[in-house]
Parts: sequence; C-alpha cells; structure tokens
Amino acid sequence: MRKCRNCKVEILDDTAVCPLCSSVLEASGEETGGGAYPDVKSVLRKRVFIIRLYSYLAIITEAALVAVNYLNFHGVWWSAISGIGILYLYVALKASLQKHNGYQAVILVQIVGAVLLVILTDNILGYRGWSVNYVLPAAVLFLDATVIVLMLVNLSHWQSYIPMQLLTTAASAACLLLWRLKIITSPILTVVAAALSACLLLGTLIFGDRKAKAELKRRFHV
Repeated sequence: MRKCRNCKVEILDDTAVCPLCSSVLEASGEETGGGAYPDVKSVLRKRVFIIRLYSYLAIITEAALVAVNYLNFHGVWWSAISGIGILYLYVALKASLQKHNGYQAVILVQIVGAVLLVILTDNILGYRGWSVNYVLPAAVLFLDATVIVLMLVNLSHWQSYIPMQLLTTAASAACLLLWRLKIITSPILTVVAAALSACLLLGTLIFGDRKAKAELKRRFHV
C-alpha cells in the first residue's frame, strides 16, 4: 500500500504516482486517516477563488503602475517589467494550484517563466546580453542540481526524473546552438551546463540499466 503525503490518501494499487496530484507516492503500512479521497470540490473552489483574487489585485496594481509610469515617464517603461513579473507570478500560481500538475511540472514552469522574465527585462532595459550569457545557462545548471537532489531524496523512483534530464540536455544543446549563432558571446557557463547535463543523462542511462530503459519505454514507447 502506498500513500500520498500531499493529498493524505491511501492508494491500494501499485501505481507510483498519486492519481489526484501526480506526486510520487510513499510506501506505507499504516492508515493515514484521510479517507479514500479528499473533498475535491471544496479544494477546487478554494483554488479558483485564489486565482480570481490574484487576477483582480494584479489588474488593479498593474493599471496603477502604468498610470504612475506614464505620468512620470523618464525614458524607461518600467511598468512593462512589473507587468511581466505579475504575469509570471500568475502563471506560476496557477501551475502550482492545478491538481493535475506534479511538482516536476511546477518546477519547470517556474524556472522557464523566470528565465523568460529576465530575458524580457534585459530587452526592455536595453539588450546587453547578460540574460542569455549567464541567466539562461545558470537556469540549466539549477535544473541539473534539482534533478540530482530529487533523485537522491527519492531513490526508490529515481527513474521518474529521466524526462527532466532529457529536457535539461535539450536546453543545454539549445544554448550551444545560440553560442554557434553568436547570440551567446560568453560561453563558459554554457559549456559547463552542457557537459553536466550530458554526463548526468549518460550516467543515468548506463547505471540505471533496466529501470532507465523501462522508464523510457513507458514515457516514449521506445
């Protein structure tokens, strides 16, 4: 029997993830007292209310910032940066509250959103390249470190993080392509990120053996 720490429910079959929130299940021989399923409708209503409340406050806040920026304009539309930040927080909040999103999806959405926010900020302030030279490869390195930590914490289901490794490897390859296209002009972090991503994926496939192959077959039918 397995249990979901997030939903506080017991799962009777041998699935590895929770059918409600997609979190990785933990082995359990005890009753949690949480029942078969939580009050899904009540939880959903709270999530919808939180998203609507944030949307309402965000629109009012951004409108006020645009007005202040317009009345005190000094050559920089800084209200665009605040608007992008508010939009990013909305996307991150919605992704976090969606019951079908597991924590891996939430992490990816938040990191990708943060990188896009930084790149847009760089362009609004006058593009100088620091966003793609340093922030982009640093985000790939952060994802690699996150994958390593998650695999160590959840050793019984480490293979479930192979898709994240594939994404980080693809992202680091994209950074190398940007370097070849001379969009990235300072390649040190890019090369380090690409090397780490490739080594991590290669090590997982070699030492993971059957579990790694089974995960790839389950995910991609290969």
